[in-house]
Amino acid sequence: MIYSDLHIHSSYSDGKLSPKEIIQIAKTSNIKCISITDHDSISSQLQLNSLDPSVKIINGIELSSEYCGYEIHFLGYFIDINNSELNNQLKIIQNARIERVHSIINKLKSLNIDISATDLDVNKYVSLGRPHIAKILQDKGYVNSIKEAFYLYLAKDRPAYIERYKLNYKETLRLIAQSGGIPVLAHPGEIYKSISMEKFIKELRVYGLKGIEVFHPSHTSDAVNRFYNMAKKYKLVITGGSDYHGGNTRSDIRIGSVGLDYDLTKKLFKYYFKNGGVYNEIF
Repeated sequence: MIYSDLHIHSSYSDGKLSPKEIIQIAKTSNIKCISITDHDSISSQLQLNSLDPSVKIINGIELSSEYCGYEIHFLGYFIDINNSELNNQLKIIQNARIERVHSIINKLKSLNIDISATDLDVNKYVSLGRPHIAKILQDKGYVNSIKEAFYLYLAKDRPAYIERYKLNYKETLRLIAQSGGIPVLAHPGEIYKSISMEKFIKELRVYGLKGIEVFHPSHTSDAVNRFYNMAKKYKLVITGGSDYHGGNTRSDIRIGSVGLDYDLTKKLFKYYFKNGGVYNEIF
């Protein structure tokens, strides 16, 4: 039985729901513990302590990073949202996101696609990105779906693609750790198969990796077993979550559809406390 869902996105990045709505669904679904892990943003965390206390909250974030030319993502759990270095770095990343959006809009205009920053309302989103542009392209009738927007214009090597500013993997791991968090490799099953995963995990561990997201909708049962055994072998914590954004095309992706059972959740909290955690709630 799923006890915790530790990978959820809110409307502060590319999700559909507010933090309040997410917590309500978690409560209705009998999920006892969640983490909202917005892309490059901790804005949702500022509301969470004032919401329903019956659902345990782990402060979280998802940070994009780069490794040998590949984009990889790290989850940070139990981060200190008041950490000055974390907040300063997020401001840099978010400003870079806005600059990137303007550059993509200019590229689209050169392709006779008429959208603007006004259409996008750049001040509405903390972590502005390509999914927001894709939605405008769909709304204006330039494409039939968000998937088509990426395929025709926004994906890598497509005519409106602009490379995004990202920290490298060493900087990202250090930033999460420096802000008191537990750095976890997100959905490793989505990383290109040309990377030797075990070698990759061993290298990340040297630079501070503390966990692997074993349970994720993109992982087959074989992948779950492989990453579970790898986490055990290298003494890394195990996490999991639905990666819920809301409005998913897959009806089986919902809050609590993927996550951790009670025992694995308890082990995560124990690891945190054992390593000096000062979280204000005893599991």
